[in-house]
Amino acid sequence: MTHHTKWRLLSIAIYVIFVIICIAFKLLRPSDIGMAWSIFWYIAAAGLAYYFYFKNISYQEVVYYARQLNLDRSDLEAIVPNRKNTAEVPDPAHPNMFSPIVQVPLGILNHLSDELIKQAKEQSVAPFK
Repeated sequence: MTHHTKWRLLSIAIYVIFVIICIAFKLLRPSDIGMAWSIFWYIAAAGLAYYFYFKNISYQEVVYYARQLNLDRSDLEAIVPNRKNTAEVPDPAHPNMFSPIVQVPLGILNHLSDELIKQAKEQSVAPFK
């Protein structure tokens, strides 16, 4: 199973669990909060599930390429020198199962991903799956 498939299934499962909980406990009934708010919350939850999927895929991609290129955390920090003090970069030696939601911003992951893909193509590293 590829990383994309794993995270896609996990995100869908989280969304389905959210919907089941809302239906079982009657949390987002249109008769209670209105049709517009019910629709809004279901769409917002779907958006958060997609964000969860996309951010974890980006995180795993950065960790994969960093490991293939034998880069450590300090090498990744050098690629993104102008970041906030609270913004971290992934640690390829000790990756988290889930990307840190707050510590590793999506902008940093995107920048690292772009740079690492360029380096990986130059060194003929197999693409991330």
